[in-house]
Amino acid sequence: MLSKKFLISLYVGLSRGFAACVVICVLAALSLTAGCVPKKEIVRQPETEPYTGPVTVDVLKRSIGFRDIKTIKALTDVRVFRNGEPSGSYSGVLGYKAPEDLKTAIFGPFGLTVVEMLVSREILQVYIPPRNMLYEMLSPGISLSSFDEARFLYVMQEEGDFHALYAYNAADTTEGPVMKYLFDRIYLLNRKLIVYRSAEEAVTISFGNFNGKVPEQTRLSFSNGTEMEITLQEPEYDTEIPGEYFREIEHGDKQVLPFQELLKRFAPSR
Repeated sequence: MLSKKFLISLYVGLSRGFAACVVICVLAALSLTAGCVPKKEIVRQPETEPYTGPVTVDVLKRSIGFRDIKTIKALTDVRVFRNGEPSGSYSGVLGYKAPEDLKTAIFGPFGLTVVEMLVSREILQVYIPPRNMLYEMLSPGISLSSFDEARFLYVMQEEGDFHALYAYNAADTTEGPVMKYLFDRIYLLNRKLIVYRSAEEAVTISFGNFNGKVPEQTRLSFSNGTEMEITLQEPEYDTEIPGEYFREIEHGDKQVLPFQELLKRFAPSR
């Protein structure tokens, strides 16, 4: 019998041109055997202890992201909302490898890939297969568990029930923050990340349903009223993920566009 764990391993090992076809077959078989697959035991992370020490910029920087987790691989449930109303539901897979590599794929009807995203310190790519469009940005400086000390200046302040950590462009702090991280006061869990563009909030990323220190639910809210909620299903922690899984998405015959063009699609509605 096929299990969801097998599906994750298969996709990680075969995430190349023919992977979508394999996933379709596996999903079909999975749907036929779902009734006799035993429910997998949920893996829980160690409970998070309340933080009692001093809160400084360095402490907050160490509290961002997935902290001590080396790898995560999981199935995902993805729901899309527009102006608060549900507009779509999808499934997908996600893989993360510390300190900065994350790749996720979202499947539409019949298991076909509708979006593939790669995040690393070297490159940020979003590929939309139905349109054969690849959006990318070189050297974005993004990391889920470390910081670019040379590129950003970090400032801490208190905001209501949260500790806030602002990241400013070190070359010009007058242009306003680039990012803001919000942490709860009890556990210092990173509850929210806000990305700014031209001094205005462009994307808000909220984290919830924490398994220890790892958020298993992420909600992305864009400034035009579009929201995407991603929930991890049956996550596995600190298991082996082949390095080639995080290989850059090849250009091939794709239409390659600057990542800024994708951001324009999420600009505020006029």
